[in-house]
Amino acid sequence: MAFFRKKFPMALFLVALGSLALAEVETPSSSLPTAPREPQVPQGAIEEEEALEEGEATEELSRQFRLGEPGLSGVIVDRTITMMGKTFYRRFSQLSSESHILSSTTLSVHERPDARWGSQVWVAENNRILFQAALPPRLSDIDRYAEAAVEQVEQLLVQRSIMQALESDPDLADEEI
Repeated sequence: MAFFRKKFPMALFLVALGSLALAEVETPSSSLPTAPREPQVPQGAIEEEEALEEGEATEELSRQFRLGEPGLSGVIVDRTITMMGKTFYRRFSQLSSESHILSSTTLSVHERPDARWGSQVWVAENNRILFQAALPPRLSDIDRYAEAAVEQVEQLLVQRSIMQALESDPDLADEEI
């Protein structure tokens, strides 16, 4: 108890001094420099600016990544196994890179090897077979097959694009026609 009697007046003084310090409001003097205040912007203007920035960002993303278009085009996927199949794929891809029609189409070249009859090769787009042939066992004949494959695939793609242009029905999807 004696401890509280000795220290109580001092504690009361500190509490009173602290409350006075908190209650006193400092006003900046005119001689001291103050930080400039930001101008008050209406809330509606901020929302419009954010919407404008968001629209510009979406535009930029769609321009960079072309979100409305498929990801890759003009790709030829190699699904061959044997040396004959790889040779056919190399020659087919070389010839198709020169063609404007095939350079904008995604194709895949598949092979089913057969030791007795030669390899069976087919070129497909979206699981639709556009060309199919049995490669002979001789490598020298493969170039002719690749040239024939490029011609046939080009012809089928042109025919299909013409048919789609003539039979465009907005009520039906591509597979429903």
